[in-house]
Amino acid sequence: MRSVCLCLGLVLGCSFVVATNETESTTVKPASTGSSGYGFEMLMAKLDYLQYKLLEMDFGMKEHSEGIAQNQAQLEKVFGSMLWAISRLDQAVGNNLTALQTQSWKILARQTVCANHEQLRGEIFSLAPKQGLSTNARSLFDLQGMRHKGPYASCRDEPSKISGKYLLRPSDDEEPFPVYCEQTKFGGGWLVIQHRFEGSLDFFRNWTEYRDGFGSIDREFWIGLEKLHQLTSRKAYQLLIEVEDFANDYRYARYKEFEIGSEAEQYMLKKVGAYSGTGGDSFTYHKGWKFTTMDRDNDGSATNCAVTCEGAWWYNNCHHSNLNGRFMNAIDVKSISWYHFKSNHQGMAYSRMMIREV
Repeated sequence: MRSVCLCLGLVLGCSFVVATNETESTTVKPASTGSSGYGFEMLMAKLDYLQYKLLEMDFGMKEHSEGIAQNQAQLEKVFGSMLWAISRLDQAVGNNLTALQTQSWKILARQTVCANHEQLRGEIFSLAPKQGLSTNARSLFDLQGMRHKGPYASCRDEPSKISGKYLLRPSDDEEPFPVYCEQTKFGGGWLVIQHRFEGSLDFFRNWTEYRDGFGSIDREFWIGLEKLHQLTSRKAYQLLIEVEDFANDYRYARYKEFEIGSEAEQYMLKKVGAYSGTGGDSFTYHKGWKFTTMDRDNDGSATNCAVTCEGAWWYNNCHHSNLNGRFMNAIDVKSISWYHFKSNHQGMAYSRMMIREV
């Protein structure tokens, strides 16, 4: 802008000199006055035009600057609105996370009411946030899922007739507990109390473990002598035993009655009803005998049959059946055996014990 003004000053100065010279020359050459005056007027007109264009450019630049200022103000306003919205969103997310955490802990607290074992209660409360699901968390979700599958008084009362895990509550004075119901074989309604099929779980255990139960109900497991006593002492039950050898030869044995005594009676095998089936009767031999484990010798042998046979059972002297023995493909008294299957102690690849109300 300054350079333009400087140029304009130089042009005006030069014009003034030219005009002076032309004025002086008029005294000598009066005939040229009209031509010089016209040139001066043309020069002034051009200067006026240049001044007009400069003013027009200045006005345009002011308008452009005002537009930029307005846009900047608008952008600052939009940016301020975005910051406010982000702040509100962050606050809402924080509130939702807090509410979700509170609700999760409420759900966790409710699950403890359904737990029927002190160790499980301790494990639930000791859960810590981790990536993925821990074994305890998966068990908790399984238990939560089973809340939609019961509790029922027995497997016979389960309406869907689909084999799987359910909650059982045989009487109103006890807490519900998870079980596996077999609903397709032998008319359904069977409660599984023992299952062996892969040898992943060690069954050579002590008295306390056999009393309380161990394993997972949808894998290999033992339901527990105390629970078995509570069930069979309140109602009449029948027993079904399935066995299969490593050559895939499947057989079964069914007994019309089944009951065991209390812990004070050493969980004696009180009732074994009439036999029917295809596997032979290898269970009646144990009727009337108390349960024996590695640390509780109640059998009729001079030695502890549980130690000799590496299992736990209602041993006589010692056994015709040893379904809690070692998982092995061999003819051995330590194996999971059913003597009358083939008149020897051939190890079984599969065994399952189930009870049903009569």
